[in-house]
Amino acid sequence: MSITLGSMTRAATLNPSANLAVAKHGGIAIDPFGAANQRVEQQLNPTAVKLSSFSQIKSGFADVQTAAKDLSDPKKTATSSDIAKAAQSFATAYNAANNAVDAAVNGDGKKSGSLAGDVRARIASTGLRSIVTGGSNATDLKKIGISLKPDGTLAVDTTALQNAIQTNPNAVKDTLSKIGKQAEQVSAKELATTGNVGSSVNTLSNISKNLEAQLAEQKRLATASQDAVQRQVANITNTTAGGVASYLQTRSL
Repeated sequence: MSITLGSMTRAATLNPSANLAVAKHGGIAIDPFGAANQRVEQQLNPTAVKLSSFSQIKSGFADVQTAAKDLSDPKKTATSSDIAKAAQSFATAYNAANNAVDAAVNGDGKKSGSLAGDVRARIASTGLRSIVTGGSNATDLKKIGISLKPDGTLAVDTTALQNAIQTNPNAVKDTLSKIGKQAEQVSAKELATTGNVGSSVNTLSNISKNLEAQLAEQKRLATASQDAVQRQVANITNTTAGGVASYLQTRSL
């Protein structure tokens, strides 16, 4: 029976394909690093989706806050044109925020939104809607040509608004100023670090950062383990090759 250096080396050398932390146990391949990464990614992905939704809601509330300030700013409502512009800008900002909240909470009709079960998102939605439905707000807005549609968005009837401005500009300004101040208060409350939107964004951001750091560390450890295995394989290969060579040399004497 002939013994070759190659055959003995292959027999004594660890299989490089069984690298990193892929271990054989009962015929089942186990990759602890891969499993750990998967667990983190399973947490990271939904967190990222929720963070994205809350970030859009935050942006929407911030725009509402900005537009609301113009409604109660005499310089922004000095003329009929200014009043109409401020009213339309507010309606646009409100609708964008409403759509962002609605999509996140209620989804698209085919599947639930990413924040369907989130209490803070629902409270924020209720707070946003209260801006135009609280007290006599809906009735007062309708008098100046601004109405709430079934889907929760605001519609501005430019003709009715212009007629109201021509008839009683001060009444229009008073209504818009009242709505603007309430919208500012609601937006500021939700965007604050203790608010439903602000605190959710901060919490999810911190969770996301921690998970990303954990994933990066696990990948670093996996790479280090891979390198260690490869070094061990190289050492065993060299040692085995040297031993086989000595054995064959002895046999030839």
